Amino acid sequence: MAIEAINTTVWSKAFAQTLSDLYEQRATGELFITSKTSAPWRLYFYAGCLVYTTGGNHAVRRWYRALRQHCYASCNTQWQPRPESNEIGWELDLLNHAIEQTQITASQAKAILQTLAQEVIFSLMKQSKATAQWRADRLIEPRLAFLPIEPILQTAIALKSDWEALALDNLTQTVLPNFLPDLAPIIRKPRQLEASISPIIYHNLTRFLQGTHSLWDVSVAMQKPLPDILRALLPWIEPGIIELQEISDLPLPVSQPEMLTFRPCSPSKALIACIDDSPLIGHALSHILNPLGYEVLPIANPLQGITTLLERKPNLIFLDLIMPNTNGYELCTFLRKTSVFEKTPIVILTDNDTIIDRLRSKMVGSSEFLAKPIHPEKTIRVIQKHLGNNQDSAVIRKPQIALPLAQPSLLA
Repeated sequence: MAIEAINTTVWSKAFAQTLSDLYEQRATGELFITSKTSAPWRLYFYAGCLVYTTGGNHAVRRWYRALRQHCYASCNTQWQPRPESNEIGWELDLLNHAIEQTQITASQAKAILQTLAQEVIFSLMKQSKATAQWRADRLIEPRLAFLPIEPILQTAIALKSDWEALALDNLTQTVLPNFLPDLAPIIRKPRQLEASISPIIYHNLTRFLQGTHSLWDVSVAMQKPLPDILRALLPWIEPGIIELQEISDLPLPVSQPEMLTFRPCSPSKALIACIDDSPLIGHALSHILNPLGYEVLPIANPLQGITTLLERKPNLIFLDLIMPNTNGYELCTFLRKTSVFEKTPIVILTDNDTIIDRLRSKMVGSSEFLAKPIHPEKTIRVIQKHLGNNQDSAVIRKPQIALPLAQPSLLA
């Protein structure tokens, strides 16, 4: 079995029919799909039911979105797959481990897999120049869920219909045709946008429209249907106030141990403060730095946390740029005016890595500028740059790192 099409409409119909045929035939195997605009996709069937879907350009972002929707409150940032796990099947390994540790239920795991499948199938229906091959010899053990294809397919078709209905408006005909939900909105003309909306709405938009969150991400974070998000942004997209751009995927939630050369911290444990309204950033830093001997002090409310900072006197401060009630620039300026933190290294954290932001951060006295999401190697090197010691360098193993359940500012 193989299908190939170079037209989105033709491909979409052929793809939907293929899925229905596989269900009717009670097929078991892998549907492998390639596209010139995307990384390969893999859909695994068992007796005609979906048991696992993965692939595309944003597999990790899709994973985090599904977790947020179904088990964010009970999720743990330290889920680990089996040591032999590879890029195919890591989602199943993480879910199985979470079930074994009673962190989630089997029902939650099934809901996550169903959400992943719905998003995968919708994204595939928006592809063009795609080719599908059926591989009966490729199997995935059905450990968690048997998902009937028809309900998932109908959900994806309905979403596709709502998405394409936007093109009926004359305003959208020139800007919509090639828009995919994997694109990330970014504010290109902030002054024009700020002048047209209320301060509260502008503040909320700046948290998400920084070119680091895809339309899918924004939809889940704001709990609004995907077409509604695009419909709300279109009046600003058409005149170029907001632009949609391509965005890369996040790293895999786990990384295998590898040899890296780092200096361990001094015997007197260095204290690293993390001022960020998202607790996930503090958790991520703790997971990275605690094994190396550093202590992390998370502060979610910057205004209330000033007293804690003065009492604990951290050796280095990570400071988020965008927070409720204040911002990183104002807080950095305040800290630099105190004798306690006049010379303390302050590292600005932000989703918006631009030259203007870097220059402004330097002007208010920051020591370093670090773009999100948090990367273990960059984080450690920044810390050791400012908290270097006289100990000899040592070769240590980088711990297995499980990243936060989504981009931190997205979950704030």
